[in-house]
Amino acid sequence: MRTIIGFTGSFGSGCTYIAKEFIEKMGYKYISLSQILRDIYSEENNGAKCEFNRHDMQEYGNNIRKTRHSDYLAVRASKIIEKDGSKNWVIDGIRNPKEAKFLNSKYGRFYLIAVFADYETRWQRIKANYNDDERFFHLDDERNSNESIEYGQRVRDCYNMADYIVSNNKSFEPKSKYYYTLKAKIDKFIRLINGEITFEPSEREAIMSMAYANSLRSSCLKRKVGSVIVDMYGNIFSSGYNEVPVDHTKCEEEWGTCYRDFLRNNFSSEIKKAISDTKLQETVISLFQQNFKILDYCRSLHAEENAILNVARFGSSTALRGATIYTTTYPCNLCANKIVQVGISSIVYLEPYPMQEAKKILSDNKVTQEPFEGITFNGYFRFLEV
Repeated sequence: MRTIIGFTGSFGSGCTYIAKEFIEKMGYKYISLSQILRDIYSEENNGAKCEFNRHDMQEYGNNIRKTRHSDYLAVRASKIIEKDGSKNWVIDGIRNPKEAKFLNSKYGRFYLIAVFADYETRWQRIKANYNDDERFFHLDDERNSNESIEYGQRVRDCYNMADYIVSNNKSFEPKSKYYYTLKAKIDKFIRLINGEITFEPSEREAIMSMAYANSLRSSCLKRKVGSVIVDMYGNIFSSGYNEVPVDHTKCEEEWGTCYRDFLRNNFSSEIKKAISDTKLQETVISLFQQNFKILDYCRSLHAEENAILNVARFGSSTALRGATIYTTTYPCNLCANKIVQVGISSIVYLEPYPMQEAKKILSDNKVTQEPFEGITFNGYFRFLEV
């Protein structure tokens, strides 16, 4: 049976390096979805070489996914695999969840690895590609994270589908100590999927899986988030998920959709009444949707907020001061303020694009922030022997 390993991650996180330096050298044949995109361009332009910059590649990739299907690049990769016949493959550049879903349904032994590196590390790695102009990197990076369109760049969604997350948050020289540490992590994962070792969950893997299980209780139509708070020994003493306050009607029950979407749709209708030009209507509505998330109108308490409030509601013999909070995303500004205020000393988060303003709040108040690394909730029971 074929083994297919996919890679997803933010610009500059090191997906290509890890895929080629470690996985390919283990005998896996390498496929780049970005190269497939360039090949499509050449096919459509009489063999001309594709010389797009990052922004233009994003535009072209979106257009291909829009006109052919969101999983089209993965389908092309699958045809290469079937024609070649080799057993083991690594596919780099997965940026849309439909690509990962196709590969997962096509191959029983498809495993998705997400690579984490924070914004500053990634910028330092690839700033030469942007002539040291961070503005364009920031725009490309924002777009790559989670476009609202189905066929767009949606790395955040792909990241949350990963079976394994590896942190590559340091720049290093080849054959350095960190190089071998990173290699050891990848080697261990390959041994795990090959059945050479058994999965023995670490404390963090177990707790983050509990946070994820808690998130499934949320009725939110946009995003389900879970959070748990543990003491210095890793014992859970509170948990929460994003949800409307107790005894409040859920959005779907009252409006049939997310309340914020209900407000957006009403506003869009008013724009159409006020502006007769169709193109201008579309431009104004698009700008509004991109720039105004109207988060203040969200009716739900956030997962981190609920976990903190539940300590007050039900009481606990364990103090919040010095505790660690796990969250299946990254805290927003408001939750970051609450975390600081109650004295929580550290957070473990699962999010490739931390909110920079919230990060500053936490850093300024000496709250330790650590990205989750290891087997995710997706892989937890897949690898667990019961």
